[in-house]
Amino acid sequence: MPMFNPDMETIDRTKLREIQLKRLRETVHRVYKNVPFYRKKFDEVGVRPEDIKSLEDITKLPFTVKNDLRDNYPFGMAAIPLEDAIELHASSGTTGSPITVVYNRHDIEDVWAEIMARCLSMAGLTKKDVFQNPIPYGLFTGAFGFHYGAQKVGALVVPSGGGQSERQLKLMKDYGTTFMSGVASYAVHLGTVAEKMGMDPKKDLKVRKGIFGAEAFSEGLKKRLAEQWDMEVYDIYGLTEMSGPGVSTDCEYHDGLHIWEDHFIVEIVDPKTGEQRGPEEEGELVLTTITKEGVPIIRYRTHDLTHLYDSTSCDCGRTHARMAPVKARTDDMFIIRGTNIFPSQIEWVLMRNPKVGGNYQIILTTDGDMDQLNVVVESKQKLSEEESAALEKELTSQIKAVLTLTPRVKVVGPGEIPKEGIKAKRVIDKRKK
Repeated sequence: MPMFNPDMETIDRTKLREIQLKRLRETVHRVYKNVPFYRKKFDEVGVRPEDIKSLEDITKLPFTVKNDLRDNYPFGMAAIPLEDAIELHASSGTTGSPITVVYNRHDIEDVWAEIMARCLSMAGLTKKDVFQNPIPYGLFTGAFGFHYGAQKVGALVVPSGGGQSERQLKLMKDYGTTFMSGVASYAVHLGTVAEKMGMDPKKDLKVRKGIFGAEAFSEGLKKRLAEQWDMEVYDIYGLTEMSGPGVSTDCEYHDGLHIWEDHFIVEIVDPKTGEQRGPEEEGELVLTTITKEGVPIIRYRTHDLTHLYDSTSCDCGRTHARMAPVKARTDDMFIIRGTNIFPSQIEWVLMRNPKVGGNYQIILTTDGDMDQLNVVVESKQKLSEEESAALEKELTSQIKAVLTLTPRVKVVGPGEIPKEGIKAKRVIDKRKK
């Protein structure tokens, strides 16, 4: 695949580390000078900007967590005057004050658009492509990141926005869309809607590449999406706190996601102790921005579980470190009758079954005094009562084998689980508090 910035994407590792250290020191000085929160945190642990003499010294700096951004809502984390900011984005804020970040022109043009252009080029986007962006345009970062990156590559951007699935498909057909972005679960939903409209995505549409983020998705869902659309599927990782999408993406070899280390310093730490872990050791992803000026963030605990690859070389020629696809989140685990369960474990089982559709929900309830795990899943095609019962029995057995806990499985028809918002709502907790 062509590279958007080959000099930087294939940079010598020694030179890359020199750039990282220079930018880290500049960032630490910037936040100490301009962000009272960081000045206070640094003073509390007895570290000053001049103490950062090597990349290893990053462990002297305190972590930043999500509540720090909420406690400083809306603009307490900004390192620039608001009159220098040209754009604002925020998370959904469904569990508290929204995480709010501001961007100056450098953050948009030299950082976000640049890393997104690299990601999209890595996934095969060129100026010959028609790029459809079926993501809501608003405070959410996703649509704008893809939009800026695709424009920088030179592709024709179709800013179709979120929802209105039949309209999305009509635009794809009318405009000859070749490349789509978005969320994997919504792309599967679009494929299902297309089939209901009598349209075969593989034959009637020209979309042959897609890049998806905003939610973790399993290899099984990725395979299903690829088969449904005859599409090469790429995974992109990002979060509002780091700019939005664009932190990392997989190349054509689909063996880990390349992290743009000239913009981010990456660590893997023990989720409980915060101690650094080595390559191939699973832990929590921690990121530090080293080029952002609006809201620079030091050692941000993402809650995402992954590991770094031992090797920094890749057949694609890029020299930036690779991370494994996010396995789960430290904060989405739930406990049923003493068993720790990650939603990704259940998805792994469901997506391996060819009779299962692309949508499911995990509903936690309390029966009497006992918590119960319920899994509602759509079938790929409409089934008879007998076929549904047989599939329920099959899935119950398969999930139990993975979790060592027996769920209640309910199979419903295609499209019967309500689709709300851009991200699929996978877990609904109705347990007695």
